Amino acid sequence: MTRESSGTRFLWGAGTSAHQVEGGNEWNDWWDWESTPGKIDDGSRSGSACLSWDRYEDDLDLVRALGLNSYRFSIEWSRIEPIPGQYRDAALDRYRHMLLACRARGITPVVTLHHFTSPRWFAALGGWENRRNLSHFERFARLVADRYGDLVDHWITLNEPEVLAFWGYDAGIWPPGVKNRSRALAVIANLLEAHALASRALRETDRIDADGDGRATIVGIAKHWTILEPRRKNSFLDRFAASVQHRAFNLAVMRALAEGAIELRIPGARTVRRRVDALQGASDFVGVNYYTRWMVSLFGKNARVAREGAAVNDLGWEIYPEGLEQALTECAAFGLPLMVTENGIPDASDRQRPAFIRASLAALDRALAAGIDVRGYFHWALLDNFEWSDGYKGRFGLYAVDMDRPEGPRIQRPSARAYAAEVARRSQGC
Repeated sequence: MTRESSGTRFLWGAGTSAHQVEGGNEWNDWWDWESTPGKIDDGSRSGSACLSWDRYEDDLDLVRALGLNSYRFSIEWSRIEPIPGQYRDAALDRYRHMLLACRARGITPVVTLHHFTSPRWFAALGGWENRRNLSHFERFARLVADRYGDLVDHWITLNEPEVLAFWGYDAGIWPPGVKNRSRALAVIANLLEAHALASRALRETDRIDADGDGRATIVGIAKHWTILEPRRKNSFLDRFAASVQHRAFNLAVMRALAEGAIELRIPGARTVRRRVDALQGASDFVGVNYYTRWMVSLFGKNARVAREGAAVNDLGWEIYPEGLEQALTECAAFGLPLMVTENGIPDASDRQRPAFIRASLAALDRALAAGIDVRGYFHWALLDNFEWSDGYKGRFGLYAVDMDRPEGPRIQRPSARAYAAEVARRSQGC
């Protein structure tokens, strides 16, 4: 059973992001955030992370050893532009070597421009809350398209704009630590507009077809899709809370990407309405990042909890791989091609991950059989890495990394072999 969509090779891959694996990203807002006591649950810092800045060839060999044909990773903006308008040639060259190493191994790179971290100077200017700052990101997109367009066709402008906004500007547990829902909605709108600007910049600058498939730029954005259900189905208030969160977190973002009309509303917050015509046609695909579902209540200490009695992973999330089919089905309603850009489970023991992978890919099979246009699947993550405010508690890797000795061997987990076998079966036919 092969996976072909619109004449395009189905991408089977794994993913990472720069700050989580490279190490030494000391020029961005997260580096500063981590240095403040109490901001990271286990008290850790990204530090040297997985040393992937130096060991990228080792990591690419792991991708290839699993029989995967693609690798999703991000370019760290602050490494390249630690001072506005001043670019570090050494960093630009290193990323080019990474991309060349991908191509040498027959691996299609899927490159993310922004995966949660922003340069320190950008944050100091007001970050994503200041609409005038969007031109800085547009300029960065033009730079990387110019430098790497001959090696990259698949681009992701931004990772999970709604997550960045809510964690950083509503919950306040990510930088800049704001707790204001109205400001969070404004940030989502600005990030969506930034996607449109970056998409245009990529298309205007990258005119080289690296894959030889007739398309020089294939641009998307990664959207976190969370299944939200009322904690008590017979409670009007819980049903209302779940519906409001679903509309704001999921539906409104997808509608903006498909139609260009931004309308973000949550009771008690200022509604954001904005027409961004450039959003129409800005997305050749939407990346779907799916992990779990949450039971929602309007009142109580925890507004979102795992379903009562459900098996949970190391971070307390419900293990619900079959929900990937629902996530893809709901996203497909907006008429844009899809790609599963993240799907995984924190499981240090690796007892849960093999079954999770098999069930997730079975859900993907059902979505494809139903005619949903899915162009690729990326397991999160290739390596154990720094998991933001959770520090090193969440171990998502197909390969285990000893964070005290990241120069040591990456240890293949049984789930890596399970994933490789599932991919081989689907790629070769069954």
